[in-house]
This record gives sequence, structure tokens and C-alpha cells, in this order.
Amino acid sequence: MRKHNGTQLYGIQKFLTTLKMGMNKELKKLSLRQKLALNYVSKESKLTRIGNKIYTNTFTPYFPSRAYDRFLKGVIAISAGQPLPVVTNFAVTPQCPCHCWHCSFSDRSKKDVPTLEQLRKAIADVQDLGTSVIGLTGGEPLLRDDLEEITACIDKRSMPLLFTTGYKLTRQRVKDLKSAGLEIPVISLDHYKAEVHDKGRRKEGIFDYAVNAIRLFQDEGFYVAVSFVPDKPLVSDRQEIFKVIEFFRDIGINDMRLTSPILSGKLTTKPEERLSPENGQTIVEIQKKCTRTKGYPGVFAYDFFESEKYYGCGAGFNYMFIDSQGNVCPCDFTMLSFGNIFERPLQEIWAETSRHFRTPGPACYANISNDVIFSKKKAEWPLRKQATLEILDECPSYDERRLPEFYKRMGFPLNKS
Repeated sequence: MRKHNGTQLYGIQKFLTTLKMGMNKELKKLSLRQKLALNYVSKESKLTRIGNKIYTNTFTPYFPSRAYDRFLKGVIAISAGQPLPVVTNFAVTPQCPCHCWHCSFSDRSKKDVPTLEQLRKAIADVQDLGTSVIGLTGGEPLLRDDLEEITACIDKRSMPLLFTTGYKLTRQRVKDLKSAGLEIPVISLDHYKAEVHDKGRRKEGIFDYAVNAIRLFQDEGFYVAVSFVPDKPLVSDRQEIFKVIEFFRDIGINDMRLTSPILSGKLTTKPEERLSPENGQTIVEIQKKCTRTKGYPGVFAYDFFESEKYYGCGAGFNYMFIDSQGNVCPCDFTMLSFGNIFERPLQEIWAETSRHFRTPGPACYANISNDVIFSKKKAEWPLRKQATLEILDECPSYDERRLPEFYKRMGFPLNKS
């Protein structure tokens, strides 16, 4: 068993740390009801201390930091009805050594790779909009020789994340990424058996790359997360999926993004891959067990947090994805776009996007809209502006009668949206 980096906070330690975090200047303007609303969702996450940094999950900048202050300011703004891309992911390359069974990027162009200067400007633009968490994804970002320079473009207003398979990662590159400012690596890992992970990722040896990457990042003192995408048979086998979770615990993972299959990319025409309600209960059980049990990784399970009971879906409202062609999309999985940053100013595109995604949705919009989006499919994703408008007319991104619980408790102004 490999000990994870940092100390998980429980009991009086967690209480005192939460109290300290709650004294942030951005929270002073909130009512007691709103502070209780924040606690309603934050209690479902772990706190981990590494050095003088407190980590909550991969969606929240560490405390204390300038990015954390901006994150709180952004959460307060969106709770008041003001759309803002608190989290933005960039696909810095479409190229990848894997051909994953669930890949959401499979229908997009594989030839367009943005330049460093294009990314530098785009990163500055999203930071100016208020983004406090920036994820670098792909494809496989490690295929870019200038990844360290891209990471260094992200100033202290935002926390940088890297999504990677670990492909051919070296110790020196980990050191270079740390020097460039990388804060959290998120490594794709779906099983404790190499042959199962390799088969799902359609790349022999990718399990070994992933495990090696985890160790290298741990050796450099990182808060290390995994991106875990279990298929329906695995979630249906309770004994087996809990073995996977125990494996993550045993190799010292700090955090886990548990992403259930989303009907996008390779899964666009495969509704049978969607989890059943019973499967959903297993995901909730994993979320609860890991959060409450010392030693297990923290968990951000999308099925749990994107449900109506918590945050709901923030696609196009508090979240934005920019693909390697420059298309601005509501999220990585929703194949819609109001424009391209190489053709129009990002601020204009975001303003138009957020006018149509002006309220958080009750569930994952990519899954809700899948059939309608596929019916409009062109030669290449994402759909352009006119088709996007047609989709939204037919399948609205939100339902004012089903506002997610967090926003209800925060007093979200539906009549002003």
C-alpha cells in the first residue's frame, strides 16, 4: 500500500479548517441561509492538507490562493443568476495514443492543433472572464512539447489541471510541469487489472503508463487525482467496482473523478451504455463511503453532484469547453457551439452561450439532448450556431420548475434569469 500525499482532515481538524475557510472575505456578504447552502454541498467533499495548501476536489482551487478567492466570488455570482465560466477546459491537442471506448472527442477533427500564441491569448481571455480553474485536456496533452509553456500561461487567478493518460511521462517532465505551475494532475485509470484498462483504452501498455505517472506525480508532492470511467457491467458488479476503489486507495490516490458513461462521441448512438437507476445508487454509495472513510480518495461523482439534489448541470452556465479547433462549447460532451475563438471574440461567444444556458439544469444536458443532437448531425462536430439554436428550441438546457437544490438554497433569482 502506498501512502497518499498529505493529510485527510476529519473531526476537529476539519471543523477548524472549514471555519477558517469560511472566514474568507468573499463570504462575508452572504446570508446565513446562503452559508448553510454552501455547507450543504461542501460537506460531501474531503479536505486534504499538503504543506500549507488545503485541497477540496479537482473543481475547487486550493486554499488559500488568489484562485480560491476568485472561485468563491464566481460561485456567489452564478448563485445570483449571473452566468460565469468558473471552470474552463481547453483541448490543447486532438491527438491521442488511445482510442477509448467512451471517447467524447472521437467525432471532432484530428488535424487542428492550436498554436502556443493562440492558446496564450485564449487563456488570458478566459481568465479575464472570471475563470478560476483551467483544465488542459485533449487528446493527450503530453504529446505537446510546449505543454510546460502552455501551463505557465495560466497566472495565479486560476488553478491549472492536467488531464492525461500518463503516456511516456518522465520524472524530468513532472518536475518541469511543477515548475510551470501545474497544480493537479488527473490521470485516466479505470481498473486494477492492466488488461482491462488497456482493453477499454484500446492501447496496450497504457495501464503501466498511468500507474507510473501516478507514482511520479506523487514523488513530486502533487495532489493526485484519477479520472475513472466505469462501464455498465463494472458498476453492476458491486464487488468488482469496490475492488477498483480499494485499488485507488491502496496506490495512494487523493481524489477521483467518477464519470459515468455519457452519450457523446463514440457513445452517441449507444443509449444501452447509460447507467440504470440501480447503478446510480451504487455510485451514490461510493461517493458517501469514500467521503466518510479515512484513507479512501475523495470523490466527485458526476451522477451525484450533477443531480437535481446538488449542483445540477452547469454546462454553458458556469462551465465552458474550447476544443482544439477553437470552438466554444457548453461542455466537453455537449456538441453545440455558438462560435469559434479564432473568428469571434470569446467574450461575445460566451455572452451568447450563457443567454441560452442561463440557468443550471437538473441533470447532464449531454445525456438529455443526445437523441435530438444526433438527429441534426452534420459531417463533423460540434454543431454550428443555427443547428445549436434549433436544438435548444427543441430541447431546452434548463427547466425552471426543476432548479437544483444548491441554487434553491442560495436564492437563485429565477424571475430575473
